[in-house]
Amino acid sequence: MTENTAASSELYNNAAGYDTGMGINLLEIRAIIHRQRYIVIACLALAFLIGVISTFLMTPIYTAVSKVQVENDLNSVIADKGGAGRASHADNVRFLNGKIESLKSRKMASRVADHLKLPANSAFFDAMNVEPVTEVAAGTSLQRARRAQIVDILSENIEVKTPLGSNVVSVEFSSPSKKMAMVVANAYAENLILANIDQRYENTSYARKFLEQEIEQAKKRLELSERESINYARDSRIIDASDGVSTSAKESTPKSITTANLVRSNNDLSVARTERIKAAERWEQARRTPLMQLPEVASNLSIQNLQAQKLTKKTELRDLAARYKSGHPAMQSIRSDVSSIDSEIAKIARDVRGGIENEYRVAARQEQSLARAVDKFKSETLSEQNKRVELNLLGREVDTNRTQYQALLERYKILSTTAGVVTNNIEIIDKAEFAKQVSPRFLFNLAIALFCGAAIAGLVSLYREMSNDRISMPDELTQKLGLPLLGVTPWTDMDGTLMDELHDRKSILSEAYAAIRSALDFSTRNGAPKTMLFTSAQPSEGKTTSAIAVAESFAQIGKRVLLIDADFRNPSLHRYLGTKSNAGFVGVLTKTAKVEDAIIRDKGMSFDLMPAGPIPKNPAEILVSAAVVEFLSKVGKNYDHIIIDGPPVMGLADSPQISRAIDGTILIVQSNGAMRSQSQSATRRLQQADANIIGAVLTQFNSGTLGYGEYYGYSYNYANVGKEQA
Repeated sequence: MTENTAASSELYNNAAGYDTGMGINLLEIRAIIHRQRYIVIACLALAFLIGVISTFLMTPIYTAVSKVQVENDLNSVIADKGGAGRASHADNVRFLNGKIESLKSRKMASRVADHLKLPANSAFFDAMNVEPVTEVAAGTSLQRARRAQIVDILSENIEVKTPLGSNVVSVEFSSPSKKMAMVVANAYAENLILANIDQRYENTSYARKFLEQEIEQAKKRLELSERESINYARDSRIIDASDGVSTSAKESTPKSITTANLVRSNNDLSVARTERIKAAERWEQARRTPLMQLPEVASNLSIQNLQAQKLTKKTELRDLAARYKSGHPAMQSIRSDVSSIDSEIAKIARDVRGGIENEYRVAARQEQSLARAVDKFKSETLSEQNKRVELNLLGREVDTNRTQYQALLERYKILSTTAGVVTNNIEIIDKAEFAKQVSPRFLFNLAIALFCGAAIAGLVSLYREMSNDRISMPDELTQKLGLPLLGVTPWTDMDGTLMDELHDRKSILSEAYAAIRSALDFSTRNGAPKTMLFTSAQPSEGKTTSAIAVAESFAQIGKRVLLIDADFRNPSLHRYLGTKSNAGFVGVLTKTAKVEDAIIRDKGMSFDLMPAGPIPKNPAEILVSAAVVEFLSKVGKNYDHIIIDGPPVMGLADSPQISRAIDGTILIVQSNGAMRSQSQSATRRLQQADANIIGAVLTQFNSGTLGYGEYYGYSYNYANVGKEQA
């Protein structure tokens, strides 16, 4: 394929809106829906009908909702340090989830059944549209079986919901009966409160008895642990250096004099070591730095004053040098003063550096002294550690027993204060006073039915599209046949004859074949082939129309063109062009007629025509390659292009024989009419005959019937617009 032909194919792809990336091609989907519209409409209509019928056949279901508020203030046996009734967010969530699971439990369903006396009420089964159990297994009573059935029905139809971050619980019960839905929903809410009160009362009574026993045992454990701790400290001569207040294990206050001394000395040693390091760094810097460049020397006020005096003397010396000689007494006196100032500055600078060295020596001696003291206290502390380990164990036991004892006492006081008073932390905030129909939902069922119908329609349409073997689109021709696309001709209703349409330069048919003629001009390096064969896989694909139109298009630009009808089995060129047949091509090949006598020149045609002539008995024997080559070489001197309208390829040997003697073969493919398998077979037959297939033309293309609207027809519309404006 040449670059221009490839560009033409790409133009068709882009005009059609094909997506060559990873996106969804909405235009292609639209086209498929248009082509399969009857399947889609049928599936959607059937789905709609099924959805409507099934909705009206469903039993109405009503849901009643009662709302309860749940607060987590349970009287725990052991309360947190913050006080009774206070719980973390996690505790609140766990408590709320526990109540929700309680509502869903079979125990609650059994309680509701007893509360409403449902086992003895056959109306419940009628309201729920359920047949009661009539037969039971051996060893099971009918009453027990029906009770279990009622519990199952209640558990299956109850639903508990809680909005995120809320402590309001919605209890929903569904039933075919509005009244039964409201009664059961309210019964669940009421029994949740009653069950909660019973549980709290039982917990309070048990807690008091439990706490009395635990307090007595905790008191004995505390007294015993305190005596053991005091006796051990007295025997081990461990003196407590704290303020006498009991400290926890996490506190860092030392409880021993030896430990307190070690901690204090160690802190002092750390400070002394830091000061010694700083002094050593200052002395090292002072020792390496020239004396007068030391920062301490430069910032010394005495040195700064002497430097100022020295500068003044030097100024006076310059002034005297302008009037006196260097040996003058006044100048000698000033030089002596400057020398004295320099000596004083040097002395002060040495004293400053000496002070830095003294600071370092003092800091080093202090560090050594404190290090010896720390070593001493370490030895004393190590000897005391073994004794303190046991004392700490005893102290921790005392703290644990005291904390437990105080917590139990505080909790017991709270329970004693509230004894006999059972509070409820669950209340009904909204009773079920009406029931809302939740099923069947007409719009929802209809939407589901239409969705299923659309899915089925999509699958069926996709299957039909994938199983469709026809070539419809320009890009399909290139992909399925592997041939360059020379052009596309539109489907059109011609008002006049074919020649009238071709003579109108702005008609859509003339525009299309002009584009094909241009593609033929660029199909080879030397321009359009001199001899061209137009053929197709099957009859009625437009090869004769294409041959006439291309011949007329070349003739309109001044080319000498000869159009030959080589379809000896069904000649039709003379009928298309409204001329009479003569000896024609058959007579020339059989040498029963001269070339000049077989050519028709008509005023209505811009090209010369050679009809097929009389239909022979053996067309394949007449159309041998040697005879065709001889004829073309003889006639070709008088024409720029010779165009042959050949017979179909499938089932016949005529076109493959002719193609061997032709410079270029053009395969005509009818849009949405040619089968891919037939066109591929025709292409293979021509290739096996060594035909030079320069490309293919897609004819009778109708973008509207294929579902693409005007995306493929903009150039032809432009031709019509130009025609109207003209």
